Amino acid sequence: MKTYVGKEAIANLIQFLQDNRARYVTLVSDENEYAALGQRVEEALREQEFEVKNIVLRGEEIGASERYIVQVLLPADLEERVYIAVGSGTLTDIVRFVSYRTRSFFISMPTAPSVDGFAASGSAMTIMDYKQTIQSRPPVAIFADLDTLCNAPRDLIASGFGDMFGKYTALADWELSNLLMDEPYDAEIAARSQAARDLCAQRAGVLEQDWEQDIKSVMEALIEEGLCMLLTNNSRPASGAEHQFSHFWEMRLLRENRPAIFHGTKVGLASILVAKYYEMIRELSKEQAIERLHKTQKFDPQQEIQKIHEGYGEGIAESIIRTQSRHLNMTDQDYEDLKARIIDRWEDIQVVANKVPAPSEIQKLLTQVGGATHPESVGLTQRDVRDAIQYAMYVRKAFTILNVCQMLGLKLVI
Repeated sequence: MKTYVGKEAIANLIQFLQDNRARYVTLVSDENEYAALGQRVEEALREQEFEVKNIVLRGEEIGASERYIVQVLLPADLEERVYIAVGSGTLTDIVRFVSYRTRSFFISMPTAPSVDGFAASGSAMTIMDYKQTIQSRPPVAIFADLDTLCNAPRDLIASGFGDMFGKYTALADWELSNLLMDEPYDAEIAARSQAARDLCAQRAGVLEQDWEQDIKSVMEALIEEGLCMLLTNNSRPASGAEHQFSHFWEMRLLRENRPAIFHGTKVGLASILVAKYYEMIRELSKEQAIERLHKTQKFDPQQEIQKIHEGYGEGIAESIIRTQSRHLNMTDQDYEDLKARIIDRWEDIQVVANKVPAPSEIQKLLTQVGGATHPESVGLTQRDVRDAIQYAMYVRKAFTILNVCQMLGLKLVI
């Protein structure tokens, strides 16, 4: 994958297309992104005599959903076209999906360092109000114009930082799942993800001392995170319980016709909450863990199904239930074996928990970059937070700290 972050992104794009003998292109943006960069890209392509189809999506809140997928699919023709996504992670997800389904290549041109998924192969889509990651294809190249990135809205930049700070809990969840569920774990990829995260944490502390370098570093870290997901062919290096919270909130806001919140903003807020779960684990001795496990009974699958219906509504519940088949079909023996493994590996679990910063440290990092640190500041209510605590663990099938705390009877109180 060709990647470039700098002031000559458009020139590099044109050279890449010429080197690969691409003539037909479809440019996809929305009204804001077209004004920020898309128009300059279109003009430069036409000057070089590329045949350009220009699609500008319209609407107050562009989402990776059926409505906008169709708008990009309809103009498709029989020519072998390269799709160019000019915009956010949402635009990239739409184009990633369409290019995959039309057997086309696509190029990403981010306009803000806002999310970590630009280089990934999965599209985060909301289909029939259900948030899910759908297999698509990675871009063949990423060209990020540094001037455009530097002039992006500050809340979008803060969103990118928030997405990266979510790796504190995501990487811990991945390691935890490897310890307790034998999920495949790649230490080298985890180290790359951690290095990208740490770079963003370092930049947060000196933000604006060298603005261009700060933004360039963050964008490169976000691309690196996407490459980590691409290499593992899943989102584990970048996504854990904090993303379960984020997706729960996203589905609720959509279902209740409430204003959307940037993905990384939600992830940053959720990381503070998930760090509190790890804090509870750190404060628990092995003897206390054993006592709690002996007292806590295996969940009732029917009660779990009822909770899923309560938390997600009839339209989404059946999809969630299918996703949770491993959890719901766990036998009594499986449950006892898992309890024994938690006890046997408690010291290792503590090592993992100690890698997660205190909630106040994540809050400080978000404050340094101008990110949201309180749910109410972005329109989330106490009910939204309480319900996420109760229902978010069902969003994905991934085993996370939320599963461990359920078994220990540890409940987050806000």
